[in-house]
Amino acid sequence: MTKIPHTQSQKRFSESIGARFLLQTDHTTQQSLLFLKSSSDEGVIRNGGRNGARFAPQSFLSVFKKLSLAEGNKSYAFYEEEVASAYEECENFALAQEQEAHRILSALKTYPHSRICHLGGGHDHVYPLAMALAESFKKVVIINLDAHADTRTDNSPHSGTPFRQFSQKYPGEFHLFQVGLHPFANSESTLQKLEKGQMSILWRRELDDEEKYGDFFKALKAVVDEKTLVIFSIDADALDGSIVPGVSAVNAYGLKREHLLRLWQDYRKLGFTHTPVMGIYELNPVFDTPSLMSMRTLASFVYESLE
Repeated sequence: MTKIPHTQSQKRFSESIGARFLLQTDHTTQQSLLFLKSSSDEGVIRNGGRNGARFAPQSFLSVFKKLSLAEGNKSYAFYEEEVASAYEECENFALAQEQEAHRILSALKTYPHSRICHLGGGHDHVYPLAMALAESFKKVVIINLDAHADTRTDNSPHSGTPFRQFSQKYPGEFHLFQVGLHPFANSESTLQKLEKGQMSILWRRELDDEEKYGDFFKALKAVVDEKTLVIFSIDADALDGSIVPGVSAVNAYGLKREHLLRLWQDYRKLGFTHTPVMGIYELNPVFDTPSLMSMRTLASFVYESLE
């Protein structure tokens, strides 16, 4: 029997991350990364933002899958699961958030030992993620990279309310560590004290001050132990518009890529024992460059985070 040679495109695909998405393996033992997709931006629209973030999970993964396999990730299998419904959110937003949390729990049971990368959609999707994961923890710490605190005091939930919403609902101990905020992007009411829980801020203007950065992480380390859930949440508009222009709200003075990598590395040094949990929200491919600069910046970051 004559062996059919691989075409150039087949060869290229076999050497890419995309080839690792097709593996049928034992989900309980394989070193893996689970992409939870929340392909809805109803929360952004409710918050007065520009729509298009619903396309981000697929756009991001189309770029990520083309990246090359390397020694650091050849042992990985990759999975993707849609967990949100734009239709449900239009019908009943609060109920849709509960249903999304249930889908996340179901996915975590299917892939119990996977690292997690949650892809929004709007930042409102971090709320069902946190609610789903927090069921097994008495203490939750969220490190949020953002230009906005997303602790608005509005009565109806949307992409600007997830952390205040979580503080009101979660019965355990909650600490929110905000990185990259701007005073001009956050109202006095937004920065009001949380009903339950503590919020600490490292402003963007303080990020390059080694003493303030060190004090911030010292305080963070003091509240994390091996039984704490620690979520690393990236609102893409935390990053500078020169490297991530395709977002719901462009940042003229955002975090640089080296800030992002350093923060992730310091997150990984914290004393929790669960698999890493990352969320990426508010990417908007409608407003990205033709070269997909925003998707490439964050896809390459996720790639490097696997090492």
